[in-house]
Amino acid sequence: MAIRTWLKVLAWVLVIVGPALFFINAEAVMNGDAVQCDGSPMRPGQWCSSFSGGGSVSYDEEKKSEARVEIFGYAGVGLATLGVVLFVSHGIATRRSSR
Repeated sequence: MAIRTWLKVLAWVLVIVGPALFFINAEAVMNGDAVQCDGSPMRPGQWCSSFSGGGSVSYDEEKKSEARVEIFGYAGVGLATLGVVLFVSHGIATRRSSR
């Protein structure tokens, strides 16, 4: 019985954390291969200057950064899916045990 409770808690955590990860990183997921600097498209050889951070980043560095962030967005989708699967399996197990 305790295992079922932990699985239900884990499912809730995954269903909450997964979409949060996705929506935090949704811009990188939706952009595809486009590289942007403050909403403006970048081309190879360009630099992105940030006034708040005080630094500048090359096109290649920004592309690597966006690819890394995109992975977190897709991981969020996977975690949410796993949470839904745990909920469904918990429901199936509950119905079978009540018979």
